Amino acid sequence: MADASATPPQLTGQVPMYKRPEPLNKEKHRNYGMSAPARPFGFLADTHFVPAIVGEFPLYAGHFPVIFLGEKKMPVVVMGLRNGENLFVTEDGQFDKDAMLPAFVRRYPFVSAANGPDQPATVCIDMEADGIGENADMPFFDANGEPTEALQQSIDFVSAFEADARTTETFVNRLIELDLFEDKDVTLNDPNTGQTQKVADYSGISEQKLNALPDETYMQLRTDGYLPAIYCHLISLNRWDRILNRAFLRQQAANNQKAQ
Repeated sequence: MADASATPPQLTGQVPMYKRPEPLNKEKHRNYGMSAPARPFGFLADTHFVPAIVGEFPLYAGHFPVIFLGEKKMPVVVMGLRNGENLFVTEDGQFDKDAMLPAFVRRYPFVSAANGPDQPATVCIDMEADGIGENADMPFFDANGEPTEALQQSIDFVSAFEADARTTETFVNRLIELDLFEDKDVTLNDPNTGQTQKVADYSGISEQKLNALPDETYMQLRTDGYLPAIYCHLISLNRWDRILNRAFLRQQAANNQKAQ
């Protein structure tokens, strides 16, 4: 899985956070590895939406809103109100120690690329990630050219994440099939002006549609294990206040710094 195949793998679409993903190859990257980055989560500082996996919905619910975006209703956790700003990453590249760290972030700088139908995926590495280089503290390969324990753990994590991503896609497709989504939005009340401003449009699960499902269909959602994720999504929408408050406090701090 750490070797490039004859057919170049494809990263479908634009993957948030990754700048230059490259197939990991034991010949090309034999002397490469990872060292402790100067800004551990600097790669996340410009990302305000992070792709979510359904198995982590219960964990997200206490920290971030979980919303669905686009025609395919991709689930994401909200970490900011505008592109280019993550409210959970500090200026020195640290992540809020009291916040939950999604699996999508934990797998960085590794990611998988598809090799085509019925072909195993190839693990890629973001070559522009802070700390990636030759003669690093934690090598990718040992003297025999085999993956080190640290690299193998990363490869296994990427594989597990891909399995979770497929489960998430199945979950979302079932919700689409049942027409459970509705358009939602969130507004920001500016305490200085008293005015309200819409800050986000997104898709969310409709409680009304959920409650109107036939009993048999509702029970099948329970059997499939989807109900906990559905209700955790609904609970997570109460976390919008946390995001709005963080945005206000950061703006207030910036204004105070300018005034000094």
